[in-house]
Amino acid sequence: MVNDPHRLAGALLAEQGQPGRPARWTIDSDGTRTDDGRYSYRNPANPFAPPPHRLVRVSAALRP
Repeated sequence: MVNDPHRLAGALLAEQGQPGRPARWTIDSDGTRTDDGRYSYRNPANPFAPPPHRLVRVSAALRP
């Protein structure tokens, strides 16, 4: 939990540039949601993306 979610959201979105296309999300067999975007932190092909076990945890935490 964060004290100022609006400030956190702004920091996460800062300097990410304009989207070049709509996001293309997929769900793997283990329930992990990934996006194939070039700048996406949830694209496992990007060198700056978290390791797969962390992507699973992120997807689980964000699941409605």
